[in-house]
Amino acid sequence: MINSYDYQSKANIQCLLEDIEYGERKVALFTLFDELRKADVRWGLACSTNLFIRGIVDEFHDLDLIVDIKSIPKVEEIMKEQGAILKETGGNGYCESDMYMHFQFGRVDVDVISGFRVVTFGTHFEYYFNPEELQFIELEDKNIPLISMEALYLLYSMMEGWQARRRFKRVLIEEYLLTEKVEFPQILESALGANLPSWIKRNIAGILNK
Repeated sequence: MINSYDYQSKANIQCLLEDIEYGERKVALFTLFDELRKADVRWGLACSTNLFIRGIVDEFHDLDLIVDIKSIPKVEEIMKEQGAILKETGGNGYCESDMYMHFQFGRVDVDVISGFRVVTFGTHFEYYFNPEELQFIELEDKNIPLISMEALYLLYSMMEGWQARRRFKRVLIEEYLLTEKVEFPQILESALGANLPSWIKRNIAGILNK
């Protein structure tokens, strides 16, 4: 018997692959996947699209790619070749990553991030791309790399200090980690030794000790 996440994941993936509503986003994701693979770019899909594919949320609007900093020049070239328009770079005081670029890919927004650093709650948390901490899901003939739920949990927890509405997804991710197997406990264990707010560390301990 499949659990509710499995069921919703399958339903969401069917929507992504078949519904007209998601047509442009599907084309953007698949085109980028093919081009990034050909260029041997190391990357992972993050944020709402990641959560949508896993069956945690029921919609997404843009694509967020976390990329190895060494691959950034290749990504910039790919975006240029595909006609994507660079709309924004840099940080906003809360997200101050090593590299942030916001592209308009047709009518789809694509964020490219490297050294994902969130500065909130009087401290900061930084996530660096790690190819050993990816999960994969097959969409048609494409094995899409997903940033781990453990990393997304920490990022959303810290982003909550910038935008309170992030709490909704942070809670959903927490419920997922409490229900499903923790795939990369070392990410959470390492965060216990970081300078993070005490409430985040208590939540991490609860997840690890479930």
